[in-house]
Amino acid sequence: MKFPFLFFGFLYALSLSCQGGLAFSENIPKHTANSHVDAYGGYFLYGSNMGWLNENWRDEDIADILIGNETQGIEGVGVRSLRPALYEDFVERWGYDIKVNTFKYYAEQGAKHHVVFIGDRPSEQHREKKQHVPGVPSSSYENLYEPVWIENESGTSINENNVYALYVYKLVQNYKNHVQFWEIKNEPDLTDSPCGWAHAGTECNWWDRNPSPAELIHFHAPIQSYIRMLRISYEVIKSVDPKAYICIGGIGYESFLDAVLRNTDNPDHGKVAERYPLKGGAWFDCLSFHIYPMYYLSSWGNNGWNYFRHSDAAVAAVENQTNTYVELLKKYGYGMEYPTKEMIISETNIPNKQIGTSIGSEEAQRNYLMKLAISAQKQHLRGVYPFSVWDNSEQNAYGDEYAFMGFYKPLPELPRGPLRINEAGIGWRTTSKWLGQRKYDENETQRLALPSNIEGGAFYSEDSDDYVYVLWAKTTADLSEEASASYRFPASMNVKEITSTHWTENQTLVAGNSLHLSGTPLFIQIK
Repeated sequence: MKFPFLFFGFLYALSLSCQGGLAFSENIPKHTANSHVDAYGGYFLYGSNMGWLNENWRDEDIADILIGNETQGIEGVGVRSLRPALYEDFVERWGYDIKVNTFKYYAEQGAKHHVVFIGDRPSEQHREKKQHVPGVPSSSYENLYEPVWIENESGTSINENNVYALYVYKLVQNYKNHVQFWEIKNEPDLTDSPCGWAHAGTECNWWDRNPSPAELIHFHAPIQSYIRMLRISYEVIKSVDPKAYICIGGIGYESFLDAVLRNTDNPDHGKVAERYPLKGGAWFDCLSFHIYPMYYLSSWGNNGWNYFRHSDAAVAAVENQTNTYVELLKKYGYGMEYPTKEMIISETNIPNKQIGTSIGSEEAQRNYLMKLAISAQKQHLRGVYPFSVWDNSEQNAYGDEYAFMGFYKPLPELPRGPLRINEAGIGWRTTSKWLGQRKYDENETQRLALPSNIEGGAFYSEDSDDYVYVLWAKTTADLSEEASASYRFPASMNVKEITSTHWTENQTLVAGNSLHLSGTPLFIQIK
């Protein structure tokens, strides 16, 4: 199995030489994601997307209500990692260091290892001049196929004519101490065409052909150009921060991932060639995806639509989608002959209010996010970033489910005004508080011998050398979070006393080794 790595490594080195760079210069990474991916060893990232309300609310103010600010008396919602953007048109105008102090502020409040998406909104002078869709500007970059590296008197450096490479280089130089995951574009596969979600073998699907620039409405450029951005990002970011993760950016369609994995960055239809020896999977070591499970909670039957709109069904939808991506990556050798890729969910949620036939209640949203955090860790995902910070009052009148996904109800016009927190915010904070400095333990979870109607997990702390167990009764009824089950710890665990913590952080002391569970997770300590 070593031969492919050696062969493609040679071709990759040759391609760099052809581009004018040094094949094995000290600053150019000597590997790709086909040969090396560092396993993430940190704690699970209880994250959040950011947002802009008005000119009164700075990024630091939004961070305060997410992370918490003890000096301001703001408890926050337990967020430990953020997902902001650093757009090229913004940093070109205001300077690449414009947000350095803001990121330092995040760290002071307790949030680190952020996910940042880049590559969107090129400045007008750097936007690709060619229009791949007549009358519609491309959102790709000019000179994307210029050499990334050039030789000069001091060695090898970034080619400043490759404006995207230079943009990425300047960003990483400034923010490498704060960012762990770099997402290359946000939702590059966003489409208004049914072809994105069409199955293989059906009309217009992306499994049997590449998406067109017209269909990629966040990009309006060929998919090979996106793979080129991945490749440039991988080379440049790894040259500055070898431990950073390069992520395919917040995707929603498996067929788009398949297209990335089967194409190179060759503008000639993604063919393998001397300068383009590797396909897209070589240029990212983390898969970031978006999922809104409200779209997965119904099926068509003999008597019409069948619905299963409850939190455990929503979590199961995410688990199924995660497994689908894992199997697709395996199809191309990742997790098999090539290294396993890390995975994060950089957008997800369900509404806290029912709109039309959608799932929606405060209880369902709170339970979904709490359960998802446990489920994601069991599936070895590294973080979850809910959307969004607050319910959007401007969208409420339009019946938009996304308007009701906040940790908070609509915010006041000015910071430090009264905050009204949703149950989801309290639940996320409680889950982060109890599990944020712990790691999932699969063996201890198996020791619990959970019956089929109970879900949960065991989480270990190296600092205190103990476990916290999270358990709940699975929900099963449409539009209901009601569930009930009794659980007894195995006799081999010799449990004499149980302390259970509710999502509100109210605690109950129970003598013996059994307790009653509802559809909402309980955090449990035993003696």
